[in-house]
Amino acid sequence: MTTTQLSQLDQRTLRDAFGSFPSGVVAVAASVKGQLTGIAASSFTSVSIDPPLVSFSVATSSSSWPLLREAGHLGISVLADHHDDICRQLAGPREQRFDGLPFTVTEGGAVLLKEAVATFDVTVHDEVEAGDHLIVLLRIHEVGAGNGEHPLVFHKSGFAKLHRDDLDPTRLDGRINGADVPPTSGDADAA
Repeated sequence: MTTTQLSQLDQRTLRDAFGSFPSGVVAVAASVKGQLTGIAASSFTSVSIDPPLVSFSVATSSSSWPLLREAGHLGISVLADHHDDICRQLAGPREQRFDGLPFTVTEGGAVLLKEAVATFDVTVHDEVEAGDHLIVLLRIHEVGAGNGEHPLVFHKSGFAKLHRDDLDPTRLDGRINGADVPPTSGDADAA
């Protein structure tokens, strides 16, 4: 394996290395002052159960984030594997991002896409400057299971689908690395 020294980092090489890690894709969307605004993000991750927090990263140069930040509530929709076109649409012209998309708007202004794998109604908890991006911590107020079955995956600068045909389902039953997962207190039925 070839490694690159820190002083010699090339942005393309770094992007390619970052892209080797597959991630899901979410829509971050809201109705702000009557205007629908949204972005797609592949940096979404769970952070904490107590308090319930998730995060995503957005470029400091984003023209959409300053408007989204003003929203009372934001909607996070985990895109399903058939949403690749929706993801591209959310990266297009702002005034056309929601044309023809099936969505709902909550009382707080969170925009949630229908057919998503999961949805989260959130508010901004904190923002952390991190180089040319902001890490946005979000407090979860409501969570919903969507109608989509499998998530859209972003890998090596392209979209992919999960492929589970070659996995042995008997080995995916609550075990980590083949070892039994110890039961938590109050969870007598755990394997």
